[in-house]
Amino acid sequence: MDTVFDPNKHVRNIYTSPEVKLLDSRHEVIPGILGTVGAGGLIEGGVPIGADRIVMESGSRFELHTHPGAHILFVLSSRGYIHIDGVDYEMGAGDTVFVPADYAHGVKTNLHVPEPLEILAFGVPHMPLESAERMTLVEER
Repeated sequence: MDTVFDPNKHVRNIYTSPEVKLLDSRHEVIPGILGTVGAGGLIEGGVPIGADRIVMESGSRFELHTHPGAHILFVLSSRGYIHIDGVDYEMGAGDTVFVPADYAHGVKTNLHVPEPLEILAFGVPHMPLESAERMTLVEER
């Protein structure tokens, strides 16, 4: 695959890009959470790859869900939790978390911290932030 560098897709500032509302798999806006689109493109096999910034206001959460691809979360600022296998793991600025493809997880803010939780989400395959197919809600086992 011959990839041509496109500065409109391959250079993005996650702090100045327009904010996007995120949707759950029911096509409902997730309250208190916005995203900004980062750089993205295609790798071998036409697989999309990308990174986006997610800003979660205090009290907001991503319910338990899966993604079609693996991703790494990098905490840019504040504190929160990732919920995996029935356990809440605390995350803070500088922490990275690997979530395998189709692995159920949730993310929530720390209610005792008023600053928004900011995360850089890097995924392969990458789904657009505004896509309702980006995540599928699941029940806790």
